[in-house]
Amino acid sequence: MNLKQRFLTQSILIFIGTILITSCVGFAYLYFCNLFNKSPITSGIGEASILVIENDDMIYKNEDFSSAQVKEILMNVSIGNNYYIHQNTKYRISTEDFTTVSGDNHNIIILNPIINVWGYYRNLMALVFTTFLIVFAVASIIVQKQNMKNIINPITNLTEETEKLRHGDLETAITDKGYGEIRDLERVVEQLRLQLKNSIYYEEKVDDNRKFLISSISHDLKTPVTSIRGYIDGVLDGVADTDEKKQYYLSKAVDKTKIINTMIEDLLLYSKLDLNQMPFEKEKINVRKYVESCIEDSLSEFKGEDKRIVFENELRDEVFITIDVDKFNRVVQNIMDNAKRNIEKHLGQLKIVLRETNSSVIMEFKDNGKGINKEDLPHVFERFYRADAAREVKGSSGLGLAIAKQIVEELGGQIWAISELDKGTSIMISLKKVKKYEKDINY
Repeated sequence: MNLKQRFLTQSILIFIGTILITSCVGFAYLYFCNLFNKSPITSGIGEASILVIENDDMIYKNEDFSSAQVKEILMNVSIGNNYYIHQNTKYRISTEDFTTVSGDNHNIIILNPIINVWGYYRNLMALVFTTFLIVFAVASIIVQKQNMKNIINPITNLTEETEKLRHGDLETAITDKGYGEIRDLERVVEQLRLQLKNSIYYEEKVDDNRKFLISSISHDLKTPVTSIRGYIDGVLDGVADTDEKKQYYLSKAVDKTKIINTMIEDLLLYSKLDLNQMPFEKEKINVRKYVESCIEDSLSEFKGEDKRIVFENELRDEVFITIDVDKFNRVVQNIMDNAKRNIEKHLGQLKIVLRETNSSVIMEFKDNGKGINKEDLPHVFERFYRADAAREVKGSSGLGLAIAKQIVEELGGQIWAISELDKGTSIMISLKKVKKYEKDINY
C-alpha cells in the first residue's frame, strides 16, 4: 500500500470509526433515557397516572397525589382545562365517564406527563457532537503517532543523513525504518551512499595506482635508460676505441631498448586489461595438444640454457577448454619465462602437469628453483611486485604474473601459486572443461 492509499484509508477508517462509536453512544443515551422514563421518550409523553372518581369520591389513584393535588386536578377538569402543572411537570388531562349497573357514576382521569422532547434532542445532539469530536481527536492522535513513527521521523532522519552525505560523510548507514515509498527512498539513498563511497574508494585507488605506476615505471625504466646512455656516451666519447668495442657497446644498448620495449608493451597490455578494453576471441581447443605446442615453442630456449621441460599428462581422455589462444599464450609464456629465470643450469627443471576434476582442467607449472618466501607469496600476482632478490632480473617488467592473472580470470578461470623455499614454485591454473561439440564463444 503506497502513501496515498494509506492516507486515504486512514481518513476513511477514522471517519467511519468515529461515526460508529458516536452512533453507539447516541443509541445508548436513548436506551437509558427510555429505560428511566419507563416509556419511549421520543413520543413526548411519559408514563400515565390514573385517578378513579366514584360519585365525587376518589376510590383509586396509582400515584401519591395529595388531597390538595386531587382537588386541583378536579377543578381543572370541571372548568375544562386539559393541562395541569405541578413541580415543573406539565400533565395532559383526559377523562372517561361511565355508569355502573347499580347506577353509580364513575369518572376516570388520566394524567400524561408531557416530556420536553426538544430538551432531550438538544442534549442528545450535544452528546453526539462532543463524542464525535473526542473520538475523532483520539483516533487522529493515534494515527498521527503511527505516521510520526513510520513517515515523519524517517523523513526527518533521511533529511539529516542526506545533509551528511552532502558534506561528505559516507560512513553512516541509512536504515530503512519507514513505510512504503519512504522505505523505498531510504533504500535508494543507501544504495546511492554505497555507490558514492565505492566511487570515491575507486577514485582514490586509481589515484594511488597512478602514483604507484609512475613511481614503478620511473624506477624500472631508469636502469636500462641509464645503461643505454652510458653505452652511447662510451661510443661518442671514444671509450669504445675499436670497432669491436663499438659493436659490443651498441649491441648492449639495443638489448636495453628491447627491455624497455617489453616493459612498455606489458604496461599497455596491463592497462587495456585493467580498463576492460581488450576484446577476447575465444575458441575451443584440445588442452593436451595446446600444452604440447607451447612446450615445443620453448624447448629450444630451455635446452640452450641447459634446462629441461618435463610434461606429464594425467588426463584420462581428450579434454577441451575455451580460451583466447593468443592471449593465453602470453600467460603460458610469462609463467615459463619466470620459471626459466628461477631455475639453475644443468639441474634446472620445469615440470608441466595436466590433471582434471569433474568440471575443470588444472595446469601445474612446477619448477625446482629456489622458491618464494611466505611473505612474498601472497603478492606475486600484484603488478610490479618482485622480491628483493629478484629485483634486478633482466627482461622482467614486473607485470608478467599480474597480466597472467587478469587474462585467466577474464577467461573464467583461477590462478594461484604454491611455493616453499629451496623446494621450488608451482603456478596452478584452473579452467572450465567444455564438451567436444560445444560451439565456440567469441567476445
